Amino acid sequence: MEKKQFSITLPEKVVEEFDLENEDDVIVSIKDQKIVIEPKKKRAGNQTLSLRWFLIPTSLISILFLGYLFYTGKNQIALVGPGSIANYALSIGVLSGVLSFIFFFVKGKRDQITTQSKDIYWRNFPTILLSFIVILVFSLLVLFKVIGLVFIGATFDQFTSAMIFFLFAGVINYFMIYSALSITPAKLTSLLIFVIIGGVLLAMITNRDHQWWQFNFSFLGTIEAKNRWQFNVTLMFSSLLMVALIDGLFVELQKAIPNSRRLTTLRILLTLTALDLGAVGLFPYTETGRFQGVHNHVAEYLVYLIVILIVGIKWLLPRVTKEFLTISYLIAAALVAVVILFQGVHYLSLTAFELLSFMLAFSWIVLLLQNLQKMVQNINNTFQVPLKSSTIDQSDPE
Repeated sequence: MEKKQFSITLPEKVVEEFDLENEDDVIVSIKDQKIVIEPKKKRAGNQTLSLRWFLIPTSLISILFLGYLFYTGKNQIALVGPGSIANYALSIGVLSGVLSFIFFFVKGKRDQITTQSKDIYWRNFPTILLSFIVILVFSLLVLFKVIGLVFIGATFDQFTSAMIFFLFAGVINYFMIYSALSITPAKLTSLLIFVIIGGVLLAMITNRDHQWWQFNFSFLGTIEAKNRWQFNVTLMFSSLLMVALIDGLFVELQKAIPNSRRLTTLRILLTLTALDLGAVGLFPYTETGRFQGVHNHVAEYLVYLIVILIVGIKWLLPRVTKEFLTISYLIAAALVAVVILFQGVHYLSLTAFELLSFMLAFSWIVLLLQNLQKMVQNINNTFQVPLKSSTIDQSDPE
């Protein structure tokens, strides 16, 4: 009886990247209609390492928290409020998560453990860390706000408080360790979307008493708005994340396509767009004062940059797909239609005009970043290898 056996030859870059020369076996699996090849030893080692180091900081700070309760003689600790479990989770819990993130990111960059952070550059690390801290703190504030509304006046004894604190600290450390191990340029795009949409929504919610929508979208960042810092800080954080993401993507692209003037021009325009977005938040709208009118000028420059990018993307981006070009032109047409409906026939209000323009422009920027990531993946990490078959004689020798 004859049986066919199939084999592939792995490229040298793949073997070196995952240190497969001394591997006896690799794991081949099918995930989402794709063939995935993983080193067997490193796959098992990573899971053990993550679990062990996730429990160590959580257990350590929980023991310290319990010791502090005994030392201060607090018998009943509130779930939320001043001096509560929530407050300690937001302070020492978040601090332990930050230290865990730094520890694992540094180990990953030094190749002491296998992570996906090799494509993240050290110069972008402060921005990424700060972004994760902001997301973590905002998420915990919302969570504790909901818990406070559900469990009004709840208090617990020392041991129960320590166990509840352990659960919160565990979630915090798990999130930060997982983020440090899995952060990639692709996830930076998701992080950017989360930060800008979440921050804008939070600014809308916290300004509900002022009926901001009766003014305009930019009102969220003005002096008259309640909690305006949330809107402005969101824009500035988004700007820093965009700069970090653009930096990482274009370093990889320019390795594969060196000395490309089109790529260099596109990188400069995108970086200027990101910095201009941050300037919109840095200089809020004001009718008086030293920076009067600066907000309007930087907002106008942002519009000009977006228009230049959309119109020129066919010439600026090598190997641009027809699908992306079509989407780009449709978004450009939609932006023109919005302008006509606002300034030409006065159908749209200022708030609707700003919201629609923001959503269309931001959607196109995200699509562009995703296309750049796909280009990096296809150029640097996609290989075509031959599939060879051979026949094995399995007939009975007798």
